[in-house]
Amino acid sequence: MARKLAPLLLVLLALGGCAYGTAARLTPAQERARIQLITSHNHYSDRDLARLCPGLYPTDFLTNSKRWPSGKAGKGDRSASAIATARTREAAAVRAAGCDMRPG
Repeated sequence: MARKLAPLLLVLLALGGCAYGTAARLTPAQERARIQLITSHNHYSDRDLARLCPGLYPTDFLTNSKRWPSGKAGKGDRSASAIATARTREAAAVRAAGCDMRPG
């Protein structure tokens, strides 16, 4: 179910923009890189993917479990060090996807 929500969330964010501050405009290359990042990490939960690439999710995804139940910590989540290792190992893909940017 998490994989079904991530692409939908990406589309909704791209169409609706972000509620906080001025959202950055993603280039077509960044949008393609984000789709590639999501599909290459289809075994990640939404929470793990949000920690790997925060720009894919709303800013309160990991902190507001009432609004975003799939952002709540779960028993099968990867550790913080595993996410940090993945970010380092895949730094080029994370940069290409503009993970520090919210779509606008």
